[in-house]
Amino acid sequence: MWQRLADRLNHEYWPWPLIYLPVGPFYLYQALRQRSAVFFTNVDPAIDMGGFFGESKQAIYALLPADSYPRTMLVPPGRTAAEVLALVHGSGMGYPFIVKPDVGERGQGVVRVHDDKALLAALAGKGQCMLLQAMAAGVHEFGLFFVKDPSSGNTELLSICGKRFLTVVGDGQRTVEALLMCSWRGAKQVERLHSTDPERMRRVPTKGEQVTVEPIGNHCRGTEFFDAGYLRSPALCASLDSLLLSTEGIHYGRLDVRAASEEALREGRFTVIELNGVSSEPGHIYDPSYSIFRCWAELLRHVRRLGPLSQTMQRRGHAPTTLHALVVRCEAHFGWRLGALRWMAAVFAGSR
Repeated sequence: MWQRLADRLNHEYWPWPLIYLPVGPFYLYQALRQRSAVFFTNVDPAIDMGGFFGESKQAIYALLPADSYPRTMLVPPGRTAAEVLALVHGSGMGYPFIVKPDVGERGQGVVRVHDDKALLAALAGKGQCMLLQAMAAGVHEFGLFFVKDPSSGNTELLSICGKRFLTVVGDGQRTVEALLMCSWRGAKQVERLHSTDPERMRRVPTKGEQVTVEPIGNHCRGTEFFDAGYLRSPALCASLDSLLLSTEGIHYGRLDVRAASEEALREGRFTVIELNGVSSEPGHIYDPSYSIFRCWAELLRHVRRLGPLSQTMQRRGHAPTTLHALVVRCEAHFGWRLGALRWMAAVFAGSR
């Protein structure tokens, strides 16, 4: 009981406005200094709105070397089941693989499918482009947060986030669901997992058996994030620098990667799963061993790079997007109604 209470009180479950509380003064200072409410949207000019939100994953993959990420196919909306299956079977991409929205955040809509039936179920009712992606090699997942100097092209590895997938250890008596209920992290996922895999939840693992309940490495899906900075090495930094050197217009963000082992990552051997732009989080700030003050210090260490980087990009002719354009995007992406804010943004833009 005491462990569950401690888990629940840990800052990794706090509302995001509290996590980002110290970023507010920094943001206001930079916004006033650069006379742009959305100054940060120009730091990655190759990505739509810098990758703040609503960007196409397929368009980002196209910026990366073709051999750096798993084979990925786009399925437009409206395709029939026969057309989808013909596409998959003709591609030679075998099961299992990942299905995810081309536009999406925080692991929403990401599903691992093992057969035709699961694939069609994952695509059913989706009125948007979806991606089918081969499984990346390796069972370990990491987030590599970077900043790239626009002048020299050199990339700096700011932090490494390790991920521990939601796992239970069997005792030969309790079901997976009962084992999940023993921790706050697991209990938060029970309802969702019941709807996606009820058979697994009823299973009773043998004593000592480890069961990975959630193979998708997102914090909101029960994955534990931790500081893996001890894996930093010259070989890893050189590999990251080489990868991003040929990628134009991306200067700040996070690469989510898979590797066969920690040693493989240290040696610079990894496969890219996704590249996230300006809205990327340094996931290691959610390390349960961190205090909230250390979390804040690490967060500020990363976001303080945005102001100077945005200024450099403006001098190179890359202006931030307008607040009006951002408001319009919010309305389209989230379904919000921001008429008054849109009007104010248009007036502000016209007065400049």
